[in-house]
Amino acid sequence: MVKKQKKRKENTKDNSSFDLDNEIIIGITPLEEKKPSKSKKSTANAKNRKTKSSSKNQKINNNLADKKVNGKKQKATDKKQNGEKRNFRNQNYKTRKNEKIKSKLKKHKVNNINRNNAENEEKINFTFHIVKWTSLVAIIVAGGIYFMLSPFFNIKEINVQGIERLTKEEIISLSRIELNENTFKVQTSETQKLIKQNAYVDNVYVKRKFPDKIEIQVIERKPTFMILFGNAYVYLNNQGYLLEVAKNPLEIPAIVGFLTPENEIHEGNRLCSEDLQRLDQVLQIMKSAESNGIKDLITKINIHDKQDYILELKSEKKTVHIGNTTNLSTKMLYVDSILNENKGIEGEIFVNTDLNNKGAIFRKKI
Repeated sequence: MVKKQKKRKENTKDNSSFDLDNEIIIGITPLEEKKPSKSKKSTANAKNRKTKSSSKNQKINNNLADKKVNGKKQKATDKKQNGEKRNFRNQNYKTRKNEKIKSKLKKHKVNNINRNNAENEEKINFTFHIVKWTSLVAIIVAGGIYFMLSPFFNIKEINVQGIERLTKEEIISLSRIELNENTFKVQTSETQKLIKQNAYVDNVYVKRKFPDKIEIQVIERKPTFMILFGNAYVYLNNQGYLLEVAKNPLEIPAIVGFLTPENEIHEGNRLCSEDLQRLDQVLQIMKSAESNGIKDLITKINIHDKQDYILELKSEKKTVHIGNTTNLSTKMLYVDSILNENKGIEGEIFVNTDLNNKGAIFRKKI
């Protein structure tokens, strides 16, 4: 049954597949072939143009893509070439720089070597000059010392100047300089100290007069006052230096009433500070008396009371009470007037009073 059915189906298929072209079927008109319309043509042309344009665009895009690719490749190659050139330049710069550094180092080494050689030469020359000049100086010094110690510079004469109370022999003895001694062995500063040991010497200068002379210039202290010391007289100058203890007096004013202790009264010493202050006032009195012609008449000055200095005028047989050192010029005028009015009359003159109201007073001795 199944086989029969299959056969039927196959027969139906064969019968149904007939040729319409060869058969004439009634009531059915044959189909005409349709010509393509203009719209279809235009669409076809448009399609063709599109395809052409698309193909052109595709070509252009392809060309652009190729150009981009080629441009990228070219840029890459250019970049690579530039990098290579840059690397080449850098290498050349580095090599040149290294060569310059090497040349500088060579020059520096050469300069250092030359400098060291020059310094060594300078040191050698400097040492040579030092040795040469040292030797020359040593020879000159040795020769000079030998010449200076020769008899050519032995002392043959000693001159002493500026002395009045001292003698040449005393000064030479104090100096300890001897004849025929070499002049360069004399130490002038030490010699001056030795001579100044004498109280009369205020200052001294010792000079060499080449080749064989010594000159000693002495500045003496001059005695201007004296003080009574037991049975002796001690001379002193204006600065209060005690110059000499002598038995005989000088024709200079004597000072009494001093405060200096006896154990400090010896040659070369000075009065105590209190007596030095009073001595300064005595000098003012003597200066005023000198301007009025009375100084040479004063033989003694009592300084015990500094508010009443007493002057003794032995030749006039008078004593003058000066008081202190105020208005000395006025007081001396009164003294001079009284002396002229009372020649040879023994008495006392008082100018330590109120001169404006009372004036000076002369009191005769009874």
